[in-house]
Amino acid sequence: MAKITTIKPSKKLTKLLRVAAYARVSRNKESLLHSFNAQVEHYRTFIKSNKDYIYKGVFADLGISGTKDDREEFNKLIDECRKGEIDLIITKSISRFARNTATLLKVIRELKSLKVDVFFEEQNIHSNSEEGEFILTILATMAQEEARDMSENVKWTVLKRFNEGKLFSMTILGYRLKDGVLQVVPEEAEVVKFVFDSYLKGTGVLGIAKELREKGVKSRLGREFTISSIRAILNDEVYTGRLVLQKTYRENFMTKVPKKNNGQKRRWVVENAHEPIISAEIFNKVKDEILRRRNNAPENSVKPMMAQFPFSLMLTCENCGRHYIRGKNSVRFLWRCTTFTTYGKDHCSSKYIPEETLIKLTNEVLNINSFDETLFKKKVNQIVVKADGSLLFQMKNGEEILKTWNYPSRSESWTPEMKEMARLRNLARKEKMQCQK
Repeated sequence: MAKITTIKPSKKLTKLLRVAAYARVSRNKESLLHSFNAQVEHYRTFIKSNKDYIYKGVFADLGISGTKDDREEFNKLIDECRKGEIDLIITKSISRFARNTATLLKVIRELKSLKVDVFFEEQNIHSNSEEGEFILTILATMAQEEARDMSENVKWTVLKRFNEGKLFSMTILGYRLKDGVLQVVPEEAEVVKFVFDSYLKGTGVLGIAKELREKGVKSRLGREFTISSIRAILNDEVYTGRLVLQKTYRENFMTKVPKKNNGQKRRWVVENAHEPIISAEIFNKVKDEILRRRNNAPENSVKPMMAQFPFSLMLTCENCGRHYIRGKNSVRFLWRCTTFTTYGKDHCSSKYIPEETLIKLTNEVLNINSFDETLFKKKVNQIVVKADGSLLFQMKNGEEILKTWNYPSRSESWTPEMKEMARLRNLARKEKMQCQK
């Protein structure tokens, strides 16, 4: 009689999901920092404790609005999804993920195409479910309107303060804001007086910044003084006790890009609004001195030469406020900050930018294949070089686009022509050495 053996079906292995979380707190205040840290710790613990999940990290932005598209950690998260590293994203709510309906749906649809699901805890919705996109469209629209209402409420409060001749908010060296009125901080006021006094005695803005750095004196935000921060002090009439309210405004509550108020909106001028740190007489003397130096500066005669290249006078250093100039090393053209070039890294630790990288990133921003100087000057207002070397393109339409890049290795940066030139130089050097023997 044949022996029959029954084989029981094996349990189907459950595929582990690679899970990441996204957290955001929209305002960078101490009162909200605890909430931010709590979100990060909650998601880390939750994902790691689930046996069906593989922890892929918590991506968290602090102090950035959900209406903006420049959230660094959010963008890193999306890049990881594009690399195929994530299956599921967990986030608190739609408003934490994005308040802009168009942006939300664009991201969700891309993630859907990548087979990445997003779970919104508060709404208890999976983006990849059948009803997901329909419900998300409705809820995202509601979140966008909520952002609009919040913006209008803040705007109303600000304008009410302006009508009363009071400030809504201001962070400035020498003062603290209390109940809408600036009050003098004596030790900081002495720094302001030093800046004005030194300038009238003939010291330049670079020299003043250098002296303050050497003394260990920091700005209101704890940063070292730079050329741009000294210039800002010398040009700010708030130190005379005079306030000009609504110098800038935000045209769009979604982009929140500030624009200079050249008469588009009402402005308020308040005389004797607070205790002055310097007199109006000293302020006017400094204005006259700034104009005198500008007119007599020898560098004015150099500006036509500086402006001979497409990027001349278009690149501004975030560290010191000076322009970048074009130079060349043994193998390529580079753009460097003039402070760094003239005085060294002790005065400005800015990064250099290879010209080919600058052109490549500009073409990406303008969505073109070949660099077009006319289009570049028409579309781009200026490029701010950030401390880490990334480039912030400030467009003529008010839009800001941040482009990051990595410094190429030495081998990657050499073109075939450069390699051939190096080969010929080495050959010539060897021949010279043989002739000397």
